[in-house]
Amino acid sequence: MNFQTVYPLTSGKLRLLTLDSDEHGNFIALLSNWEVWTNQWRLALQQQFRFPLIRKIDDTRFLIVESRRGPQDNGHVFGVSGNKLLTFNAGDAVEAVLVQDEKIVISYFDEGIGSGKPSSDGLAVFNFDGQQLWGFNSSNPAHFILDCYCMCKLGKDSILFYPYTDFPLLELRLTDYQVTHQQTPDDFCGSHALTTTRGNVIFCGSYEDTCFFWWDRKDKIKRFGDFPPARLRGIGNGKFLTFDDHSFTIVDAMAVMREK
Repeated sequence: MNFQTVYPLTSGKLRLLTLDSDEHGNFIALLSNWEVWTNQWRLALQQQFRFPLIRKIDDTRFLIVESRRGPQDNGHVFGVSGNKLLTFNAGDAVEAVLVQDEKIVISYFDEGIGSGKPSSDGLAVFNFDGQQLWGFNSSNPAHFILDCYCMCKLGKDSILFYPYTDFPLLELRLTDYQVTHQQTPDDFCGSHALTTTRGNVIFCGSYEDTCFFWWDRKDKIKRFGDFPPARLRGIGNGKFLTFDDHSFTIVDAMAVMREK
């Protein structure tokens, strides 16, 4: 059984700097010549980036966030003709970016926590105008995010995230910012990626291991498979995304588990 679907891009000497895709291979990417590619179109941007993350907003807009802020705002919303629509302060030390429920969710690693809002919130939610709507640390005095190791979408209006130091699994409902806090077992402590599947969760890796961990969010855990320590990101339905200089790959962890 094939657990991976590889999508090569005919990019020649150009390199993929950042890429996002759904489970069906519908992608958006920024290449080393500052062109944006999708399945349908390509365009050249009149701006360069150092540590970019790209995400599709909708059929008319996309987002590029620089991981490090510097003196200038680092969140950029573009139209599909390449025109910049707005720029906003997306915070420093950006770890990951999601677009969910008509909102932008940004998580941060530890270097950003002491740099002021929005990074000091550990995880922040913005509208498409770049205005911060909510922040975790400033809204949850009983819990504190020092570093958000990974996050993924859950359903149509929620996200899951897995923060340091205690590594709980936190569920945030974006419609009303209700947070559900759940303790996790030590089996996958330090995991760097997670995805969802039918109410369950699959974590990839831990401090000690490179395998997958299926968890029913109660008392059942199944360790299975093994994946090289590539940078994976959960994209839902039991799948993970990774990319290299000239292609991207969708890994079906549920298919791996069924085979094992």
